[in-house]
Amino acid sequence: MIAMPAPHAAAILIGGLIPPLVPPWSSAAEPGENPPPAPAGFRWEPVPELTDEFNTAGLDTSKWRPGISYWQGREPSRFAPENVSVSGGMLRLRSTSLVKDLSSVKHPGKDIWVASAAVSSKERRASCGYYEARIKASRLSMTSSFWFQGKYSEIDVVEQMGAPAKDPDDRNFMLMNTHSFANGWDKDEATPVRWRMPAGSADDFHVYGVWWKDKDTVWFYHNGTKVAEVRPKCAFAEPMFLFFDTEVFTWSGLPSIASLEDPAGNTMLVDWVRSWKLVDQAPR
Repeated sequence: MIAMPAPHAAAILIGGLIPPLVPPWSSAAEPGENPPPAPAGFRWEPVPELTDEFNTAGLDTSKWRPGISYWQGREPSRFAPENVSVSGGMLRLRSTSLVKDLSSVKHPGKDIWVASAAVSSKERRASCGYYEARIKASRLSMTSSFWFQGKYSEIDVVEQMGAPAKDPDDRNFMLMNTHSFANGWDKDEATPVRWRMPAGSADDFHVYGVWWKDKDTVWFYHNGTKVAEVRPKCAFAEPMFLFFDTEVFTWSGLPSIASLEDPAGNTMLVDWVRSWKLVDQAPR
């Protein structure tokens, strides 16, 4: 059995450093309609196994599972399959409280008292390509995340804080990262980046995208516009799972029981996820 990772959640602050702010690039594609222009000699081909409009009556279990096989969630939260649903054309990841009064929890930052949610691709199918999802974060001091992970590498497209308790302004940033675990899960090397968005993560839907260009290059997109690029600390040359999840990041503050019991704000919404890979341009 492998040691349980501390995946995408080591993320926003690494070693006490504040991730750099980055300016927007100027080239934009139609959000949610097309990936960026393909390089010369190539074309984009959809990846059906990692694409979903969530228009079915329930979760498509041929593509997804309601949880992560090797990760239960970050304390004090744990993934609950019953908090995952599909309705109204949306994937819904709900977070709820397991207690009525926090005074009943001896160690609120460690003991499990929050039921969170996760959805995972059935297999490690993601590789170099372009991926985007239209997401509205929950209005909680919890993450609403879209990310990828392999055996030693990870791409956090976003780890959005809808209503962070400690720094409310964090809700206005697109929080991106990569993690390299080539030297072990306890020797994480990260590349955190943040970009100020035009609206808060829980105030509106945003289209978050990533172009995993090659083993050394990852570009991030917001509403079709490139906003950041990073060079991972090791070669990203393995297939990864695709994940959506919600978790408690204690350094951003705990969610309140009242917010977890509020159906108007306790759910991360995913309108769709779309995936493409590059293939050789067919001869004319």
